[in-house]
Amino acid sequence: MTKQTAPTSLHPLKVALLLLAVPVLIFWRPIFFYIMDDWTALIQMAQLPFEQYLVTPDGEQWFPFFHLVFYGLVKAAGERYSLLVLINCLGTGVNAFLLYLFFQRHFRWGLALTLSLFYAGAAVHHAVAWNGFYVGYLLSLGFFLGALLLTDSYLKSPTGAVLWGIGLLAGLSVLSHNYPLTGLAALPLYALILGEGDRRQKFWSLALVVGAVYLIFAAGYLKFAGVSAASSHNLQVFSGLPGSAYLVHLVYGAWLSPFFYLFWGHYHFPVAAYVAGVSLMVTSLAVVWHWGGTPERRLVLWALAANVLPFVLVSLTRYQRSVNQAFVARYGIFTLIGALILVGTAWRLLNDRMPQKLWFHLLTLALLAVMACGQIFSLPRWHEKYLEMSRAARSCYQKLNRESDAGAIPAEEYRKFCPTAHPALSRSQAAAIRRFLNGSRERS
Repeated sequence: MTKQTAPTSLHPLKVALLLLAVPVLIFWRPIFFYIMDDWTALIQMAQLPFEQYLVTPDGEQWFPFFHLVFYGLVKAAGERYSLLVLINCLGTGVNAFLLYLFFQRHFRWGLALTLSLFYAGAAVHHAVAWNGFYVGYLLSLGFFLGALLLTDSYLKSPTGAVLWGIGLLAGLSVLSHNYPLTGLAALPLYALILGEGDRRQKFWSLALVVGAVYLIFAAGYLKFAGVSAASSHNLQVFSGLPGSAYLVHLVYGAWLSPFFYLFWGHYHFPVAAYVAGVSLMVTSLAVVWHWGGTPERRLVLWALAANVLPFVLVSLTRYQRSVNQAFVARYGIFTLIGALILVGTAWRLLNDRMPQKLWFHLLTLALLAVMACGQIFSLPRWHEKYLEMSRAARSCYQKLNRESDAGAIPAEEYRKFCPTAHPALSRSQAAAIRRFLNGSRERS
């Protein structure tokens, strides 16, 4: 009788199904309705010709590929907003699986799966899962992770086809959302920081591809959005050089915020989350610095750079509003990745050196339990806020579509589900949106 050996990893299909299921089980809700930025998109969809809608900017953002995808999703969903929530939950699972594939290239499969499972169930995803409009963030992150996986493959087996693929995915990432615009520089930096020997020379070809993406995007942005779009929501963005407030916003958003999100889903962070987040970050950095070799230090350096690069631009457009903008939850779906890389690297180093494995693993389980509880207990407050916004939005939408009610909804009531930066919804706009959402089922 031969001895059976334990499997070295789960089949990728099983991992994919697991990571797809987790966000659906945690975040899918059939009770939400169009809120916040959804309405800007709905107004544009209902009132503009399709070709014009695709290239019309949204404030400082210009993302025609997102407009294309979101248009199709909204047409398919209509007033059944739960379908959009389901799509966003599944998109979160897809990104978690892509992250698992990336983690596997640097960690053992068990650690890669643990980190990916935590990512898939992190409470930070409520910000994207419960707002259909933010599927653009999921698309952007997914294309970036795809480009990152191809970049890692390119260092090992460089071909022109892979390089073209990196350029295509990087371009789709920034055309899905402008958040990772400066973050695309993390792709050539991956070769520069993590490449060994001749592989480091791939930096130049990757930099050329990313530079080409920047030029193509800039040309499209200037033609269809214009310089004025960049300052539409940030009137003083070009008024002078940023000061210390900008640097504070940058550091908070790129490095501190994701570690707070490891222990709480925000709104607002309790003091314990601040203490635990900073302590874990400092401890992880100390472990990597003290015990890590060149590969571990380079990986962490790249992760920290990948977190800060997008905020070079984001902080420039947001720091004048409030430092609280650095802790916006939807940014966390990007920056949480860097935090998990740092924590995973530190854990691996400690696990290899701890003589008392049992106690170390018990402490690890206790830490995971604390982190998981922080995710679980912080979700109900967000759920109530989104439910309140959805109820107000549905009520206003229905009232405006009744012939017995005249005029627009009062601004005070409208602000419950839409920021003050957006115009109050008028009767004609509500009617146009209703016809758009119902399609051929209802004549104008």
